[in-house]
Amino acid sequence: MNLFKSFFPRKPAKEENVSSEFCETIASPVTGKVIPVEDVSDQTFADKVLGDGIAVEPTEGKVYSPVDGEISSLIDTFHAVGITSAGGAEILIHVGKDTVELKGRYFKSHVEEGQKVKKGDLLLEFDPGSIRASGFELTTPVVISNYDEFIIEKTSKNYVTYGDVLMILKKNE
Repeated sequence: MNLFKSFFPRKPAKEENVSSEFCETIASPVTGKVIPVEDVSDQTFADKVLGDGIAVEPTEGKVYSPVDGEISSLIDTFHAVGITSAGGAEILIHVGKDTVELKGRYFKSHVEEGQKVKKGDLLLEFDPGSIRASGFELTTPVVISNYDEFIIEKTSKNYVTYGDVLMILKKNE
């Protein structure tokens, strides 16, 4: 998966092209307060440069797989992971803003690139207290990098527990 192929915003898909035959549920990979991706302080995510989705302000330091799929990208600092779902969605989970600057400190990976995962498998752990004490935000965008292939229905909940439905994807025809 090339998570960075979508550095340029894409036009949203037209809703009238939704296929009624394909539907994929994206579970929340973290527990916490739901934030519209447009409201995150990291402009790259707010402007949907890397994809469209939702952000969550995590209340605990664990990231679980939101789908059955394959780890397609694991950043060497373990603050971000890409998963290609069984249905073809390219999902990027990015813990915090500018946390790459921590160079992996306070992060631990439980997966590697190419590994098959099941929904609910533990992917990453991180130390929220230490990361915040180091001056970093933990808002965690969960975005669909190939969002132009889907219509995305986002949760209306204000708070999610990992495993709760975060988004439902419907394939464009």
